[in-house]
Amino acid sequence: MYLVTYDIGNSFIKATLTKISDTIQFIGATVISNHSTATLEGKGVEQSTEQWWDSICRSTKELLKNYGISSDQIKGISFCSQMNGTVLVDANGNTVRPPMTFLDRRADQELKDYFNHGLKIHGLNIWKLLKGMHHTSMVPVGAYSPVWKYKWVQKNEPEKFAKVDKFLDVGDYLLFKTTGRFVRTEDSAFCTALNDCRKGHSGWSHIMAKAYGINEKHLPEIVHSTDIVGKLTASAAEHMGLSQGTPVIAGGGDVAMVAIGCGNTQNHQTSIYCGTSGSVCTVVDQANQFADIMMIAVKGPNPAQKYLYGELETAGKCFAWARALIGKLDNSKYSYEECASFIAKAAPGSRGLLFTPFMNGCKTPFEDGNIRSSLSGIDLETSRGELLRAVVEGICYHFRWLLECQAKKCKVSDTIRFAGGLARINVVNQILADITGHTIETVKHPQYVGALGAAAVAAIGLEQMKFEDIHKHIEITNTYTPNPENHEIYNKFYKKFLAKVKSDRKLVDRT
Repeated sequence: MYLVTYDIGNSFIKATLTKISDTIQFIGATVISNHSTATLEGKGVEQSTEQWWDSICRSTKELLKNYGISSDQIKGISFCSQMNGTVLVDANGNTVRPPMTFLDRRADQELKDYFNHGLKIHGLNIWKLLKGMHHTSMVPVGAYSPVWKYKWVQKNEPEKFAKVDKFLDVGDYLLFKTTGRFVRTEDSAFCTALNDCRKGHSGWSHIMAKAYGINEKHLPEIVHSTDIVGKLTASAAEHMGLSQGTPVIAGGGDVAMVAIGCGNTQNHQTSIYCGTSGSVCTVVDQANQFADIMMIAVKGPNPAQKYLYGELETAGKCFAWARALIGKLDNSKYSYEECASFIAKAAPGSRGLLFTPFMNGCKTPFEDGNIRSSLSGIDLETSRGELLRAVVEGICYHFRWLLECQAKKCKVSDTIRFAGGLARINVVNQILADITGHTIETVKHPQYVGALGAAAVAAIGLEQMKFEDIHKHIEITNTYTPNPENHEIYNKFYKKFLAKVKSDRKLVDRT
């Protein structure tokens, strides 16, 4: 049985072909990156639903053509998508304004209007914090949260807001485009902070919708990740090059799909992902939110498990910036192999060069949309390799920080699975092991784990696989153990990294 699944990231859309039998077999993928991102006044970040849909349709046709698969051989499609977006549509499913991505932080005033008064803890009104935790196990503590972006549109674009019929996230919008049905997946609903999570309750929280001022008519039906949302419509099938009536399985957000694609389906297993953004994710058995480290345990496809999640908004994006910065005289970029060679020649610690990876602010373990990256220790002899290595080290220092924060709240695994684009570079994997002190395993096809997770969830929805089978189907390609000498070196620089972040935060507070 063949499935096509999609990973809708911030920079790329990946269409992946898998074969499901007694295992999950990766066949191939096509990647399209033509969707543009508009940055408005430093805080607004928007993309285009038309470009998403065009990329999905083109990548699907290319995928089938490249691998010689006919449309009638595809038995299901599903999605892994970026989360915390805000896609507002009218009754016909047309967007009333460009979608606001997870990077969009323009709604800081809406956040402050709700929380910034009365008795506070971690900068939040304690009674409103406790109320939200009681009803939804989730409080929208950052300007990136979907409810505040919804409120921003309501306040600042009333004519557009008047046309809104449904309040969706990225993956939910694509489920509409393929089936004609308005729904939200459970993890998507959870991240709105409007999903009633009290024992014995389900659906939307009427109390919290009223508290935040959300029109409940804008909230669609909630579905499970493994649900068959509907069949591919004739129009969608024609544009995608697939067969009308192909089952569309809900899938979900990248938090759960990436963890599942890494094979982390047992409690206390930890994975790190480094794509455009980055994350540290540990499987836990209950929903929780920790305001002191700005982390939440997100719902996923298995009701018995949640995903404690810490995010670095610009992880691989920082590396892409550095790679472009050291580009050749003809404006072409050094290949990943060339970059790896540069990095390997630089010494651990990059001869004192220190980078902080906050090119679009920070979400965890603290929320600050104004902080930005810094690069210190540059001298006349700083090399390309030292610059690249310092950026990688800065990303890995932040991952270590997130791991240590999670370890104070739950058990994290000694061996960590690493995936995403940077996991393809051996020297990066070793640096991650040396900095964190954890053994690092890399999975096969690390840049496609989100789509592979969606394939596993689709296979469950089509009753071709069980959740407990997934772990054994994910192949490990390499294992990296920490070098004790390098780990000691990095312990010293890690302390300097934390001190640098602390001083940079004070600088932001003064401006």
